[in-house]
Amino acid sequence: MQRIAPSLLTVYADLVQSLAAGEDSTVSVYAQTQKGKRYLYAVRREGADRKSTYIGPEDDAEAAARAAEITASTARAKARRTAISALRSARIPVLEPELGRVLEVVEAGGLFRNGAVLVGTGAFQCYSPMVGHILPAAGMGTRDVDLATASLALSAGRRQREARARDRIADESGETESLELLLKRADPTFTGLPTLDRKAFPSRFRNADGFLVEMLVPIRSRNDTNPMPIPALKAGAIPLQHLGWLIENPVPAAALYGTGIFVRVPQPARYAVHKLLIAQKRIGDVSKKTKDLLQAKALIEALVALDPAALFDALDDARGRGVNGWEKPVNVSLAALGLSPETLEPAGA
Repeated sequence: MQRIAPSLLTVYADLVQSLAAGEDSTVSVYAQTQKGKRYLYAVRREGADRKSTYIGPEDDAEAAARAAEITASTARAKARRTAISALRSARIPVLEPELGRVLEVVEAGGLFRNGAVLVGTGAFQCYSPMVGHILPAAGMGTRDVDLATASLALSAGRRQREARARDRIADESGETESLELLLKRADPTFTGLPTLDRKAFPSRFRNADGFLVEMLVPIRSRNDTNPMPIPALKAGAIPLQHLGWLIENPVPAAALYGTGIFVRVPQPARYAVHKLLIAQKRIGDVSKKTKDLLQAKALIEALVALDPAALFDALDDARGRGVNGWEKPVNVSLAALGLSPETLEPAGA
């Protein structure tokens, strides 16, 4: 795999820091004349949707000051777009538009800041600059987004109230909105798929082109319903084994699309080990098993070069949680990759 130049890793680290701070956003200011008087408005793009919000009269000093702040914030956000272009030019993977639009509205809704974690191939697409190597394109393709949450109290603000307060734009609505309505900002054809229980909230949402968004939650007990309800989002979440371990202590990342999207993803080492685990639980699904192993192998190779201690810690932690459900599937997958637990021990152990 090709190493990423340290200067580009610095660009990426600055990008993550800027996004995590949540200081700047892309909002355009425009004036509109009504009955001979000019009024200022701000328009924000969220996915495929554009929302216009009133700022105040153009001749009002406070409204003019807010407009100036928004314009300066937008300039800083556009600087992130330049940084992303530099990363793209170095062949660091960026998101396809369909995935980018979905993550953009999920971030705008505040889900990642409220505890949601991007998992699956969507997370893998974010890892190249995090592990210092350009990961293989063969592991990048996806037609879905997997969002995990450890809390069934996960909610989204209708217009991400924190962002509106930051930009000092009036927001008359404080209610939360359903995940389906949130996704419709990315594509109005998104709709919830029915479950076996007609009264249950949908956990899977699909658009007219077949792009799928799925909510996941760690298994809590044998009595978990499927899906588990997330009332604030009017959505459900599919309970999965090992998911709680995967999303424990997630890390901030930048999804490379537009001016950058703040997301939270699993620790790369845990993602790699989790793929070793679930690859052996793919019964009859050869393509997904192959992809699991490909992603695990790529991350293992990168982590051995960049941060072997993190990889060894994740492997030891997983294998120490049980033999049949943890250690054996990890070792079988390692063997399938031509590796063994012994070859992945830290030097001097």
